[in-house]
Amino acid sequence: MKLLTKKNVGILVLFLSFVFIGCSTKPATYSYTPDQARGATVSFGATNENPNLTFVALDGVPPLAAEKGTHWEPIVLPAGRALRITVYARYAQEGGARFSGFGLIGDIANVAQTVSAVTRDVDTNVVFNCPPLQAGRSYRLVFSKEPGIPGKNVLILTDANSNAIIYQQEFEVSVLGGQAR
Repeated sequence: MKLLTKKNVGILVLFLSFVFIGCSTKPATYSYTPDQARGATVSFGATNENPNLTFVALDGVPPLAAEKGTHWEPIVLPAGRALRITVYARYAQEGGARFSGFGLIGDIANVAQTVSAVTRDVDTNVVFNCPPLQAGRSYRLVFSKEPGIPGKNVLILTDANSNAIIYQQEFEVSVLGGQAR
């Protein structure tokens, strides 16, 4: 009986340590240039909590795997030339209220909510046609999901210090999945 109790306590401690400590990773800079001073620093994110944007590749070349306990943030990219940055964009609409007990009208409302959610969801890689960046400057590339059905999907490149918009690119996603256009 004591062995079972010790085992349960051990599992509980392990579970609680995971809950309170988590499995967070530390950022580490990744550079596509031999001299970081000649590159531009780019961070990736979203304009609100739900959309997610992750760096995938530069001109089709993905970064090396990050060391255990780290992730690449920011990325140093070559300056002075146009870039093709592949990013993974994700947005999943929060579930709305379900109408049960309303018969046919409730079923129609539930179907309409489901169709609305499917037309707004984004889960795809997108190629961002980035204008030439200036060496030594810091930028932020974010994904914004605007209101409406289906709502615009916009990648926005901003100056990290002034928040000035440098460039915006809209993209569409097929309702049935597939690559962004």
